[in-house]
Amino acid sequence: MFETDKYDRALHSEPPVSPQIGYEPVDNIDGISFLLWAEHCVECAAPSCYQSCDLYQPRSDWRCRRFAFGAYKNPAFRSLRGYGVEVRFKKWAKLETLANTAIQPVEKVLRLERALERAARLTNVIGTASHYLRPGSNLEQLTYIALGKISRRFNERRHLWPRPEAFLLEVYNPTEQEIRLQVIFSPLTDSRRNHHCNPADAAPYIKTLAIDPGYSRYTFQATVFQPFIERELPFRIALLPEAESNAHLVFLTADFVTFRPKTSQERNADGAAPIKCVVWDLDNTLWNGILVEGDELTLRPGISELLKYLDERGVLMSIASKNDAEFALTKLKEFGIADYFLYPQIDWSPKSQKIKKIAQQLNIGLDALAFIDDNPFELAEVATALPQLTCINANELSSLTTNPRLQGNVTDESRQRRRYYQQQITRELEQASFAGDYRAFLKSCKIVLDISPYRPADEERVAELVQRTNQLNFSGRKYSRAQLQQIINDPGLEKYVLRCSDRFGDYGAVGFCIVQQTERELRINDFMLSCRVQGKFIEQALFSHLLRFHNRYASQTLWINFRSTDRNTPARQVLDSLGFQPCRSESGGLMLHELGNLNCDLISVICAFEASGVQVANLA
Repeated sequence: MFETDKYDRALHSEPPVSPQIGYEPVDNIDGISFLLWAEHCVECAAPSCYQSCDLYQPRSDWRCRRFAFGAYKNPAFRSLRGYGVEVRFKKWAKLETLANTAIQPVEKVLRLERALERAARLTNVIGTASHYLRPGSNLEQLTYIALGKISRRFNERRHLWPRPEAFLLEVYNPTEQEIRLQVIFSPLTDSRRNHHCNPADAAPYIKTLAIDPGYSRYTFQATVFQPFIERELPFRIALLPEAESNAHLVFLTADFVTFRPKTSQERNADGAAPIKCVVWDLDNTLWNGILVEGDELTLRPGISELLKYLDERGVLMSIASKNDAEFALTKLKEFGIADYFLYPQIDWSPKSQKIKKIAQQLNIGLDALAFIDDNPFELAEVATALPQLTCINANELSSLTTNPRLQGNVTDESRQRRRYYQQQITRELEQASFAGDYRAFLKSCKIVLDISPYRPADEERVAELVQRTNQLNFSGRKYSRAQLQQIINDPGLEKYVLRCSDRFGDYGAVGFCIVQQTERELRINDFMLSCRVQGKFIEQALFSHLLRFHNRYASQTLWINFRSTDRNTPARQVLDSLGFQPCRSESGGLMLHELGNLNCDLISVICAFEASGVQVANLA
């Protein structure tokens, strides 16, 4: 369920999206759960930021509008609910829900959603009236609060209903460019709701989707969120456009689901979706000859050109072969074509099992895969086990370039699609190898922290940080632009801007720090850090680096201006974990004497000095 009741037609200046082609949504969904998808800001600073942030734009319930016109119920799209939800993300916007894994019959959930949509008309009136009678009261957000409580109540009783088999995302990209969207499953660490949750209990799952123009479908198998369910950890799902882009998308399905098997009649009635991945056999298919029999192998005529043709159009490729994996991969490298294939499955298990693994790892539905083999027995085995998949005899290779389902798109983005997946494979392998060890996983992410002196070009981003940051705002203070300019102009203060990146991407400018040096101690007068990097030990890396490279008096004491607020508990937890103690002087704040607690081998720090170039310190 989306917040379609907060849609503002007056802000929707452009015509609603109209699909250019038809689409057959997934039609064998047996059960779904009730999810409340709401617009949020990546900085999570509400409500104090409403007074200080330049980006604040009130909705009808006075929460911050992070979608350009809200969530528009677009009837031009076919979906499980009979419409699509059109959204244009603004700066710092994300779409987020608290995960409810209680699966119920589809029609029951849809009836509930329709009833709640009708009830929202009344609760919106109550909320508007309360704003004028008691400004700032929770009743202003009555609809949002009530829907959230309903979702949490279902999730608390999730043991009474079946568990989801997958998370299904169906989406339409109305633009002519690829849109990169991060899908994040992460444990809920808000101390007000979940006192016992430790982010180290389950590492977040992050997947970056490259959404082509037109329709796309992604199926996240239950293994993605199983660690949270097994540990009974509440968790969130966030959909976040990469690089803070103003992405424009239409969401058809974003649900936990269970499936019922399709009948043969239903499968025959399905429309032919574009093929997103071609899975190849090897012997007498990709090459002439049989590897294990010692034949002299040669690539089939035209194979090199065909692989290049499919790759340039963004059609992914993999391998399902009964063979010796080491010898087969060596041969592919000798032919110079090994890099074309993602998640190759080469062993002696049934080929249908191998293809299912490929589909799961690529997050592609089986109906978007094609399998090519020369052996009628293998084709029959796969067709019987995976009837929704397209099977192609190797004798038909010459017709592939004219197959309308294999045309793809010839764009810069399509040419890069395989590389994006190869990068994602590297991330996933590293994350899986450190399952259960959160620190080891963070180290494998190769986090880089860039600490640079403030520059005039940083003004806009720093102003946003000092106005909006709440959870990791150590002093709890907010600054107007005039107050910020006074700090910038003060020559006795050192001002640093923090930027962060890892193997998942670039987070941009995530922090602002104001430092003052005295003979007695190194003082951090203010420190604001974006919650986008919460739990990544950025604070520890910063403190350690300041003491080692920005400590002209060689102070052995670090003081930080910490003032408790109702929202910065996460900041206090960080300081407690590092051993900071209350300072008994009139200045208050917290003091750290045991500097050895700051040693950290998780992060590489780059610090640009205005005079001496760049130094790099790995905090071992």
